[in-house]
Amino acid sequence: MKIRRAVLADAQALAAIEQTQPHAAGWGKNGFVSELKLDFSIIFCAQEEAEIMGFIAVRFAADNAEILNVAVRAGRERRGIGGQLLQQTLDALKKAGVRRVSLEVAQDNSAACALYEKAGLKRLGERKDFYGPGRPAWILGKQL
Repeated sequence: MKIRRAVLADAQALAAIEQTQPHAAGWGKNGFVSELKLDFSIIFCAQEEAEIMGFIAVRFAADNAEILNVAVRAGRERRGIGGQLLQQTLDALKKAGVRRVSLEVAQDNSAACALYEKAGLKRLGERKDFYGPGRPAWILGKQL
């Protein structure tokens, strides 16, 4: 498994992975193209041979970063891909001088909550109805 920075040519593959995961942000190809063009955004992807298996997207400003979108290809979950993507992202952010990372995660997304908590992100608060009526989010964060 190789983890690398995504490029514009990856946008369709990233969108295809995202479509397989109901908890992903729903950016679509155009959303990934827009995100990949931003100077304050980075997307890492996990690649096995020629196929992208997952991604993580993050925006950063000064010494803060926010994880925006994470997904692993359907059928490839629970194989450590998300954990590797998250760890590489946290390491890259720290190296770039980011001191704090945060994100929102649906409270009913137990797999993602477990992944983030395993990486040391702590609950900082809650956003009621963040993902729609009756779907609150946890706000998680970590000092790097």
